[in-house]
Amino acid sequence: MSNANEPDFQELEPLPELPTTDAAGAPAAKGRAAGEIETAPLMLQQAALVLGISALLPWLVPQGFDLWRLIAKVVILIGGWVAYCGAEHAHGKKSPLDGIGNANKLALPILAYVLLLAGIGLTQLSDGWEGMIEASALAVAALAWTQVHGYSLGGKFNPTWALIIPMFGLAALVNIVVVIGLDKPVLDKVFAILGSLGVAGAGGFAGKTMFVSIKEAKAHGEAKKRAASEARMAERRAKRGQ
Repeated sequence: MSNANEPDFQELEPLPELPTTDAAGAPAAKGRAAGEIETAPLMLQQAALVLGISALLPWLVPQGFDLWRLIAKVVILIGGWVAYCGAEHAHGKKSPLDGIGNANKLALPILAYVLLLAGIGLTQLSDGWEGMIEASALAVAALAWTQVHGYSLGGKFNPTWALIIPMFGLAALVNIVVVIGLDKPVLDKVFAILGSLGVAGAGGFAGKTMFVSIKEAKAHGEAKKRAASEARMAERRAKRGQ
């Protein structure tokens, strides 16, 4: 029972929920529909796709399609597929490997990394460090693409890949100059140059992702401040109107 001497407070309308962001500055999954991603993650996923396609070519080692390098890249692709299934399973989607994922939540990620590292290691049966770098580019592409896919399903965006992919792009630019001067069959040099151009393009595109990510993070931060300011002003107006 209310006292007649007590002031009659007006019930305030609930304040709108402020937009939240993750550590990378991208909107948190709560305020984002599944499958919806911003410009920076989308650019990174596209860069990873270009890197992966280009890395299938013998771009760093102009020796044609060596058998062991082909086997290594097939193993890496399988590892990337397992990582994809792991992302699907982690976010409640059905995948062909749900049986393994149900056994332990880390089973699919661990299996994916084992396959990716095994594929990189297989290059030592044919080439030296050049083959490892070539295979590593494919593995990074698979992981980066899968990570953004997981983000589109409700996970967090990790822009670290946008720093790693440009490293392969720089190596590809240097490699173009080196390959031109090598005494190798023309077809092998063509594959190496085409692959290097693709890797370099992916590196540049991924590098641009960082700038876009920073811009988006700044925009989200300003929107959050505006929403907080408007909420405080609305609260003050409501108090003054009592």
